[in-house]
Amino acid sequence: MSHPYASLAYAQSLDHVGPALAVPEWGGHVLTRAVAGSTSLDAIGPYPLAVLPADADLTGGLECLKATGLLSVVVVLDPLLHPPMEAVTAAFDLARPFKTHHIHDRRLGPPAYAKHHRYEVRRAHMRVEAREIALAEQLPDWIGLYDQLIARHHLTGVHAFPESHHRALAELPGVRAFGAFIDGRLVSAHLFVTHAGQATSHLAASSSEGYAAGAAYAVNDLALERLDDCELINFGGGAGAGDDPTDGLSRFKAGFANTRRTVWLCGSVLDPEAYRKLSAGREDNGFFPAYRGPSHQERSDADQG
Repeated sequence: MSHPYASLAYAQSLDHVGPALAVPEWGGHVLTRAVAGSTSLDAIGPYPLAVLPADADLTGGLECLKATGLLSVVVVLDPLLHPPMEAVTAAFDLARPFKTHHIHDRRLGPPAYAKHHRYEVRRAHMRVEAREIALAEQLPDWIGLYDQLIARHHLTGVHAFPESHHRALAELPGVRAFGAFIDGRLVSAHLFVTHAGQATSHLAASSSEGYAAGAAYAVNDLALERLDDCELINFGGGAGAGDDPTDGLSRFKAGFANTRRTVWLCGSVLDPEAYRKLSAGREDNGFFPAYRGPSHQERSDADQG
């Protein structure tokens, strides 16, 4: 599969999560991770979404992963690129709605902002200069913006992308970047990954100066204009898992969209005996895999705190 997210180069850019493992039956890769309290490994799909061909051999891929001795696998499916849900639910042990993504579908008409977004977009364009940028040429400034985002929101884990990830993005085919400038300084940027007429929001960040100017409104407005070869533009969902209608990030993204798609989280247990042992006391914590969620005692302590 030629999608950038399915490439080995992209999977290797996420080595802060774990080593890449090819799954030929799925046309892409997963990342393997050590499991605390065990010598086992489990697998997770690449950030932010796993793209699977419509004819992917889902069962064959699971058998491939099982044969490597992995404990479990979990992936978040791209809402625009996956096999029929009947096949997904038949193959995976778990398939449940994860969150909602906000999509602009050009087939439904041109962008038509509500009053709030019209005002903010107009104001932002008066305060910043928005233009498409070559990520490689703006890489140090982009990394600086993203490092500010990490510090502001105390990001850890997969979201604490190392410099090597950003450098890989700058060389990855299909990456398009849009930025906003004030007096020549990059104050906001949004990276999209494009493939076969579809665009997916990958990362976005602004400086404090960019936030004050509402620069992200101008950047997204420009992206909608310039990504005219993409019929579908996925702006993503709100912060965290699930859907919160009051979430400011979700409302911001929804203002650039004209439809929504459900994103599904899918997982399978590959070593049932080891999974049961590691998940003892965590079976009903709502997480998959359960052994990575809180135990009964940890939840009780949190409630009391």
